[in-house]
Order: sequence, then structure tokens, then C-alpha cells
Amino acid sequence: MYKIHYGTNPLTSINIVGERKLLLSSTISYKRKFQAIRYSSNILIITMKHTKTKVLHCIFNLLLVFLPSLSISACSDEKAEENGFKDDWISISAESMHIPYEGSTENRNFTLNEGINVSQLMYTLNNNGEDWCTVTLKNSQLSILVERSYAENERNTTLTLIYDEQHKCNIVIKQAPAPSASDKLIKVLSGVATSEETNAKDADNNPLTLKMSYDGNKKTFFNSEYGVVSYPFHITYELESGHILNSIVYTPRTDSGNKWGTFNEFSVEISTTDHPDQFVHIADYKREDAVHTPFTMKLPEGIVNAQKVRFVITKAYQDRVSCAEMEFFEASANRFDLSTIFANSMCTQLKANVTEKQIKQIPNEYLRALGLALLNENYNSHYRLADYRPYQHPSVMAAINKTAKYSLRDNPTGIYAQRGEKLAVIVDKIYADGEVSMLIQDLNGGYGNSRSYKLEEGFNEITPEVDGLIYILNHTKDDIPLLLDEAGEAQKKIIQNKTVQIHFAMGKVNGYFDLQRNKESDWKDIIENAQYQDIDVLGKYAHITWKVSHFLDKKTDIIQTIENFDRLVYLEQEFMGLIKYKKMFNNRMHFSIDYKASSPNATEYRTVYTPSYIEPFCVPERFAARCWGPAHEVGHCNQTRPGLKWAGTTEVTNNIMSLYIQTSFGRPCKLLVDGCTLKDEKDEIIVGDYSNIYEAAQAFIVEGKRAHCLPDINSIVRETQLVPFWQLKLYMIDVLYNGDFYYDLYEYFRTHESPSDKGENQGLNQLDFVRQVCLIANLNMLDFFEKWGFLTPVATYLNDYGSKEFIITQAQINDLKTEINGKGYPNAPKDLHLITEANLSKYK
Repeated sequence: MYKIHYGTNPLTSINIVGERKLLLSSTISYKRKFQAIRYSSNILIITMKHTKTKVLHCIFNLLLVFLPSLSISACSDEKAEENGFKDDWISISAESMHIPYEGSTENRNFTLNEGINVSQLMYTLNNNGEDWCTVTLKNSQLSILVERSYAENERNTTLTLIYDEQHKCNIVIKQAPAPSASDKLIKVLSGVATSEETNAKDADNNPLTLKMSYDGNKKTFFNSEYGVVSYPFHITYELESGHILNSIVYTPRTDSGNKWGTFNEFSVEISTTDHPDQFVHIADYKREDAVHTPFTMKLPEGIVNAQKVRFVITKAYQDRVSCAEMEFFEASANRFDLSTIFANSMCTQLKANVTEKQIKQIPNEYLRALGLALLNENYNSHYRLADYRPYQHPSVMAAINKTAKYSLRDNPTGIYAQRGEKLAVIVDKIYADGEVSMLIQDLNGGYGNSRSYKLEEGFNEITPEVDGLIYILNHTKDDIPLLLDEAGEAQKKIIQNKTVQIHFAMGKVNGYFDLQRNKESDWKDIIENAQYQDIDVLGKYAHITWKVSHFLDKKTDIIQTIENFDRLVYLEQEFMGLIKYKKMFNNRMHFSIDYKASSPNATEYRTVYTPSYIEPFCVPERFAARCWGPAHEVGHCNQTRPGLKWAGTTEVTNNIMSLYIQTSFGRPCKLLVDGCTLKDEKDEIIVGDYSNIYEAAQAFIVEGKRAHCLPDINSIVRETQLVPFWQLKLYMIDVLYNGDFYYDLYEYFRTHESPSDKGENQGLNQLDFVRQVCLIANLNMLDFFEKWGFLTPVATYLNDYGSKEFIITQAQINDLKTEINGKGYPNAPKDLHLITEANLSKYK
């Protein structure tokens, strides 16, 4: 309620508190005194002393006089006379304050009625005004400090000065909206590429045209016309005019496909609006092959009025070109400066004298919560603040060992993300030429359902596109071991220099278990406090990601579980000769649950398993009985290609490892105890009395005189093809005690080209396998391989994850026989094809 007080009578002037006098028309004259003129509920009410008569015929004139002046007084005083104060208890300007977004201090002088002490005044601020306004009343001055705003909308509050319920004064404070603290995305008007795929679509039926690279959707992607591209390959984007270009973000394909087309080597050229067709070279970039994380290109000086941006690509993954999204940004002029609040670069301490109000202006909610937690001394940095060591990129040892790549996720964080909820990630100094990324893995959509975000030094605000556990990717080509205690002094120095500290401010903690850091007693606390559906468990050589509820339900002995998987991985690497030849992988093998998988499978960087595969992961006492599956999948990753993985053997030679793991864990050999059902070339069941797979294989291949690749069989029992490979182990290692046989055989294929590497067909890889076995065994094993169908003429195409030509001619067989017989090797036993675990003593 607002009140305006009258002056002397006759009414020739009215005192308006604190500012000025307004003259009324001399024609308005009354012998009675006005008691009050009040503006209440948008009505001007005029009351006179000693009468009930309302002065109606002058209201219009008074409205014209008083309404423009109402903003300069904000005093309510309904019972002034009862309280003994004069009506005008405070004199102060009540005009609204208009504050710029940068913030400022506004001062207003005031005068209090006699008898009122400033120390007796109180005030309130509505609309959370206390979060951004500091009010000081001292002597005869009102001072209002308004903090800098990062809000993109106007904010306002009403300051109410209060003596008591009957004596109040209101002042409105408004602060202008701030420019966005985030960089501005510059609109792409059009684009043109050397070629684009116009006939095909992606798995979700989206086009593969260039427009998909600037449609705002990272799930879609552009693809060059199918087939190998010619270099240089050009992509040119035209931008909306009137902007300063400060950065570019290239996002490779994020779908679950093969990721072909990621830029490896390219340059950037830019033109401006004044010369749109004159391009200036800006920078050259080079990334490692098969690195599919987003890549940020900084332009520190900014390109004013950038018009077109051209990418000149000279090398891309698998010689295709693709792009999920190309984004162009203008830097914000209103970025939040961490150093105004925090005392160190990692934001673990506040600056001296920082106030709660200053903290509450922080635009990022997690940084804001962090500041308040630090102020209240109740911040828990466990998991949130950590050092992330470098790991050698798995592509290095994969190339050396001719295998699939091991894990990229050796650096779990114990933090999880929720889609759409911003993350505040603070990164300490990144080493020269280092590239550090954050990966979020949502296994609900399958292992391929992940998103990567490149991290820059300092503050990174990231809006996750998926839920999931977070991993740090800090990879290098340096020769550094997986286990730190195996590092030499020079390697330790590299690890130390390339370790990066990262702080997930107020990050959502899930936790993880690390065999090399945690004790068994830690597990109960970790698993019971896990907040996300899945959790990471790190061993020395293995990394498990599995469902929390499964671990809880089964009361899993986590030490025994991870040690089982560590042993599996170690034994397979040992069998391949990687310990002997000092070529162990410098990354772990990742064993992960996959909620979208229909069955366990393996490919680059991981093996995955359906949720029903709970026993080997959560019931360690059942591991030996169920180890075939994990051993089989890891065996796929470890297949030395093409020397021990030629056409027709993809689901065969990996099971050499499965048998080795099975028997190493004390289980009987599958070939000895399992039966099988065989089908012939007409896909009809073959009736036979086979007590095990050994006998079935000998009847089907040896006695049936079939080629080992079984070219005309649709329903192949792959274990029958496995038998001769395992028999080599039984004879060479268990009978002759030549424990290095397979070590050396794998090493040969790691260090020598196979025929298909030289352009020959896959059939010659099989003949070369026979050649090298004889060489390394120092035995003439032609009879053994002939019985097992390795030396049978074949001309066919094998359907082995794609159709592959497979040709072996009689002339090629004859040449190999002549070569081997000419070496003078002693002959292996004639009946070696019959060796099993049950008759080993016969061959000793």
C-alpha cells in the first residue's frame, strides 16, 4: 500500500516524501483538510477530516498530478499516529534500480524521522535476491552490491526496508540478462564435398549425405561415396555471416558401425566475407589411425567474419571419409573465470574472503555446489579428484602381435553421468601433444553406445548425450608397461610426465574396485554404495564391467573372481609366447556386460557377454565349469592374423586357447568328454557311434577324406576342425616336452608375412601353416596334415564372416611336399592323428 501526504491548507501544494512539491490547480480549494490521499489496489482514495464526503469531482485532476510521482516514495504508514511517528518516517528515492549484468554497487541516501535509529531497520529480498544482492545500511546511506550475473534472463528482486509491520518501504532491483557463458554455435548455411553417398542409408534409415554432418544430430553421419576415396578429399562449409570463428569441433561417427572415415591427416583453410573464395591456410592436423574421439581445433586469435571453412583431407581411416557433426563456435564474452572463486587450478580450495553470494553466481550448478561444499568444509573428493596415468594405445601392440586391440578403458573414474545433466570437469596441465578425452559408456544400448568428449586444460562443461560410467582416455605411443612395477626408470619418468589430474566437480560417485589398490574388505563398502547399475573391477590383466545387483545377489568373492580372469588373460598370452618374447599387451582385456547383445562376442577393444552369463563373473567357484565362453572370446582377440587365422578358421583356432584355459583350470578336455551331431554335404545327420569329438572328427574328416576347410558342409561342427591343432599341443608339449613349440609358432607368424599379405589367396596361408609347423617342430608332419585334409586340393569360396576365396592346387601341394621332404626332418608317428589325452603314454 502506498500513501501520499498533504501539506498546508488551503491545498496549494502537496509534499511528496523525499523529492519535490507538486502544485495543484488554484481552482481546487477546500476549507476542510484532507486526512489522507492513498493509492491502494490501483485506486486513488482521498479522505477528509471530520467528514464522510468523498471528494469525487477532483479525482481525475489528482490522478494526473500524483500517478507520475508514485515511484519516488515507497512508504507504508497505516497507523503512524498510533505509533507516535510522523507520516513521512523515511525519505528515500524509490525508483527502480537497473543494474548491468556485470554487476555494480548502488548507493542511495535516506533520512529517517526523528526517533528512528538506522540500527533498528531490517530488510528483506524476495525472488532469492539474497543470492545476488548484498544490502548495507550505514548512517544515512543504503548500499546495494549486485554480483555479476551469468543468467541469460533478467533477474529482479524487491528490497523491502522494514521498521515494523506498519512501516515498510519497497525498492525494485532489476539486473540485465547476461550473454551466454557458453560459446555460440555458428549456423552452417550449406556444404559441399568431393563426393557423398546418395544411394545408401544408415542403420536407422537416415541419409549419408553431407547435410547429416551439420544437422545438429551426432547420431547421423556423412559418408563419402562408397569405396576407397581419392586424395585430397575436400569438404567446404559456408557459415552464417557476422561472427568471429574461435573453434571447430569435429565429431567422428558415433554409431555402432565400423567407424570408417575418421580423419587422420588434414588441413583447415578459411575464407572471410570480403573475399569468400580466397582461402587462407590455418593449420595442419594429424591424428593416430582409428582414433574416433571428437577433436577440437582452437583458433586463439579468432577469424572475424569467417565465411567458408574448407577441410583438405589427405588420409582417413580405411580410406573413406565420414563425419557425424562439424560444429563451428564463437567464443562467449561472458565466460566464468574460475580464478575469481577458487584458489588453485583444480578448484579444490576457495580464495580467501570469497562469499557465499559470489559462489552462488557460478553458472555451472556442479561448480556452484562444489564452492558451497568447500565453503562449508564438507566436500569429499574421493574418486572425483584423481590422477590418470597414460597407457600405451592398444593399436601399438595389436600391430606388433597381429591381433585385435585390447582395451581403451584402463582408466575408469568411478564417476557416472546422467544424460542431459551437465558435468563440470576440471583438467590440470596436459603434456605437449597430449590428447585426453572422456568416454561415457551406456551398456543399455550395447557396447557401441558410447560418447567421447575431448578435454581441454582448465574447465570443461559437458552435457552428456548418454547415461553411463565415465572413463578417461589418456593414450600414448610410448613403450610403457601395463604394470607400473615392471617399468624401468625411463618409463616411470614418461608415466609421471604424462599423468593428468582431473577433477569431476561434485561428480556422481559410483566407485570401482582395483585389485592393486583395494583390499577385500573394501569391496563390501564399494558395492553397497554403488549408485549406477554397473561397476568396474580392475585386475592386473583383466577389467570386468558387470551389473551391481548381480554382484550383490550372489555375494561375489570379488578377489577370486578378478584373479580367475587375470589368470585366463595371462595364460592365453603365455600360450602365444608373449611372455617368452616380452610382447605382453600393455592394456587389459575388457570383459563387459552388454544388455543389447544376443550372445557373447568379441571385436576390437573388448569382449562382451549377455546378462545371463552371470556365473563366471559372479560365482567364482563356477568359473572353471563356465570358462569356455570367456576363453573363446579372448581367444578371438588373440588370434594371430593371418598366420593362425586364415579363411575358415575364425571359429576354430581361437578355441586352441579355450581348450588350454579349460584344462589349465582343471576341467577335462572338451574334445574328450563332449559328443556332437554331424551333418553331411546334403545337410543330413550322419549316424555314427562316436563317444567324443575326437572320434567324430576322425570319422568325419580323416576317414571321410574331406578337406579340412569342409567346403561343402553348411552345418560345420568347428570343434572337429580344432582337433589337429590341439593334437599338436598334446604331442609337442605334453609328449615331447617342447614347451616352446606354440610360443615359437606364434612368434614366427607375428614376425613374418603370410602369403595373403603378399596378395595370395587364403588357401596358401594353410599350406604355409603346415610348412612352419614342420620347421619349428623339426619334424616331417606331412602324413599328419594329409590325413587331416590340409593337403587336399580345394577351389571354393568360404563363408567365414564374409565370402573369401580359398584355393589349393595339387601342384602347390606337390611343391610343398618336395620342400618338406627335402629338409630331411625325422617323421612324426604315423598314427599321430589318433593322439588324445587318454593315450598320451603310447606316444612317449
